[in-house]
Amino acid sequence: MIKNQIYWIMLFLLGCISCADDDNVGNIDSFGMLRFEFPQGSNSWDKEIEQIAKDWGMYIIYKDVDSTDLNRTWTESFGTTNPRYVCNEPSNEDIQVYLGLVKEWLLGSLDKTNKEHLKQLPLYLYLVNDYRDNNPVSPTYKKHVQLNTAGFDYWSLSFTSEELEAELTPKMIHSLACTFSYPGIKTGFTSGEYKVAPGFEDMSNYEDKIGIRYVSLEEFWAQYPYWNEVTARENYDMGLRPGSMTPEKDPENAFLRRGFAPQVSESFTLVTTNYGTPTWMPWIVKEIRFPGSPVITQEMNPDYASIPERISERVLLDFLNMIRLAMLYSKEKIREMFPLDAEESLERKGYQIINDKYDLVVEYMKMTYDIDVTRYAAILDSK
Repeated sequence: MIKNQIYWIMLFLLGCISCADDDNVGNIDSFGMLRFEFPQGSNSWDKEIEQIAKDWGMYIIYKDVDSTDLNRTWTESFGTTNPRYVCNEPSNEDIQVYLGLVKEWLLGSLDKTNKEHLKQLPLYLYLVNDYRDNNPVSPTYKKHVQLNTAGFDYWSLSFTSEELEAELTPKMIHSLACTFSYPGIKTGFTSGEYKVAPGFEDMSNYEDKIGIRYVSLEEFWAQYPYWNEVTARENYDMGLRPGSMTPEKDPENAFLRRGFAPQVSESFTLVTTNYGTPTWMPWIVKEIRFPGSPVITQEMNPDYASIPERISERVLLDFLNMIRLAMLYSKEKIREMFPLDAEESLERKGYQIINDKYDLVVEYMKMTYDIDVTRYAAILDSK
């Protein structure tokens, strides 16, 4: 077993070397070292796949992928409840759907002349249907896996046969497009290759603590319509309702009014916990007051211990969040979510900043790095 592991490690390292070495990229003589017959056919798409191997050093495999290939990992596991992955072979029509997605949303977001971009790609990319856990005693039994990027020397891309037959929805395509593209964008910033747009840091205060959200008495009372006005006001003043819309005592510092957009997760869903308050900023400590007792302070930020100390790191996290926001929502939707004509003056000021940040990020990424982040949100608007 140890010999087998050494063999596959050496094979993977050799594959990486062939991808990273400028002299070897595009040299199809290395095809002979692969585990699979390559190319796997003589169809028009096989020619495209062969060209991708030459240009990118990534070998797209869609035939003869079995459980041995799918369960090859960096570490050997022997637990009886561990997943045991299986798949089905895609049809000719399915292959062309997969290939179109790979070319547009994975390779289309990378530069084949950039070594750092090439390093992000696997040696193998499996295109398979119904990639799922087939171990009856595994907690993920029958669970479908759309994209696995943690294989020993491979990634796998999979939709169910039913999804492909019914035609992929805009939401499915958007999710995959963002999953493919965002890691490369993020790596560009964290590696120093990309820089935050000039002027972005000056648009918000990244030092002072922020409030979760300002809630009026009317909004708070609406959550408890069975209270009378006296009870509602007493609880509003004390803010003692855990998990509810407790009032923020510093409305000028609430995050939306400071020009911080709600958080968008890296799985491209809007974070709703605590109204999407940025967890990479320090929050105002909540004060709980019981009559006749000392004031109790409670740290509300779940990521308090990991808040970046340097302002530049907070700026970067805000910038990346704005990129994700632009990949999720169109300009029209942003204007709707954060109206520039909001009645309340503090809200209007904060919304203006959010809109200005959005416009700056979209234009800067396009003009500076030729990355159109709005084309991802446009997927969701397609019919």
